[in-house]
Amino acid sequence: MFGPQEAREAVLGGARIIDSEDPRSALGTIKPRRIMDIADAVLAARRALPVQLSTNIGEDQLLFRRADNGLALAKSAYEQVGKAAQAALGVALAMGTRVHPCGIVKVGLDGMTADQAGEVLREIVATVRRADGLSATRVMAVLFAQDLDLWDTRKTLPQVRRALVGLREYQPCAPDAPGAFDLADHADALGLPGRPEEAALKAAGALPDAARGTHVAVTEPFPHDRYGLTRARRTDRAAIRAMVEASAAAGADAIMLDTSILLKVARIGLVSTAGSTELVDLDRHDTDAHGLARAGILTLDEVRYFVDLCHAHGLEANLAGSLQSHQAQQLWRLVPDLDQLSARGGVSALVRDPEGGTGRATRHDRTVQRSLVRGLVPPEQHGHLLVPPPMAGTEDLATLLKRHPDLPAYLTTPHGDLTPLT
Repeated sequence: MFGPQEAREAVLGGARIIDSEDPRSALGTIKPRRIMDIADAVLAARRALPVQLSTNIGEDQLLFRRADNGLALAKSAYEQVGKAAQAALGVALAMGTRVHPCGIVKVGLDGMTADQAGEVLREIVATVRRADGLSATRVMAVLFAQDLDLWDTRKTLPQVRRALVGLREYQPCAPDAPGAFDLADHADALGLPGRPEEAALKAAGALPDAARGTHVAVTEPFPHDRYGLTRARRTDRAAIRAMVEASAAAGADAIMLDTSILLKVARIGLVSTAGSTELVDLDRHDTDAHGLARAGILTLDEVRYFVDLCHAHGLEANLAGSLQSHQAQQLWRLVPDLDQLSARGGVSALVRDPEGGTGRATRHDRTVQRSLVRGLVPPEQHGHLLVPPPMAGTEDLATLLKRHPDLPAYLTTPHGDLTPLT
């Protein structure tokens, strides 16, 4: 949630954890005062069930200083760990204990080995456990799942490239570098008119002063093999095991599998429904305006492995990563031991403002709607299936509803309006 109104919508929709973050990235850092505003809104909202607060301290805990030539130099491991613990203490204090005594601090661990991740988590756990009034704070590690082969097929798509430019997920490069493109061709995504020259892009902060030319390449994910998590080009059991074991050894309380903003923009989510004999494949009907279908990373068996391994190590298991209603409602039924599901894109819609119009359909401009939150909550909270228009009338949808006759289904609109499907 990025503000009080979204928090109210989430609570009224049945959410049990209200997460504060900036939607411009997967674990977007949010100002402490905004966290406090969200906490106040949750405290004042009607709540049929207990609600926890959570927030994060960023996708990664890497720390650098910039050299005179514009290159980044890593700071010491001690300083990285200390900065992360300071951030965790700050957000825990901002959440407070009025809404719930056990706030959740999420710690992104992208770009780290399992040993480095463990050091960060250990310091954070030890710090919050000793803090007056915050000793019940929960610490949740976050691993970003990836499929680099799938990413490579989508990162050069014009709509993906343009969206990443708008999020400033790019870096300067030579014109002949792999994946290079001219930033001036996408200046409108940065809110700049026309086709600006290099000097204008630098003046607007779109390029660093050290850049030579206007060519850039999109930011790349941190590959698992570089950090010893697995030799594979996608998140597999080896990577999951490495992070679960490191999190448990560090004293963390939970672990989340998520996807980075890079993969979210490319419509690559955490869970794949393709080729499954148990999950009905509705991903292929979930297409955007360009006809790009949703794709996923983990199989159902890998999800079960993650949940079982977490529980074997005494950790709660949380899934995120562009989860949609058709995935969530199947997962709740097929993996009943799953502890949590988290989502933003799947529960947000275009703004309806009688005076200001509908707003843009970007991740940052869409807002959380209570009607859509109900599409992610579990069966015991009367969760229902949300059906975007491309899925309606398909044989796959009919198969899903036949398998789960207890599941009510609703056709959705871009504004989050629901119409019962009969």
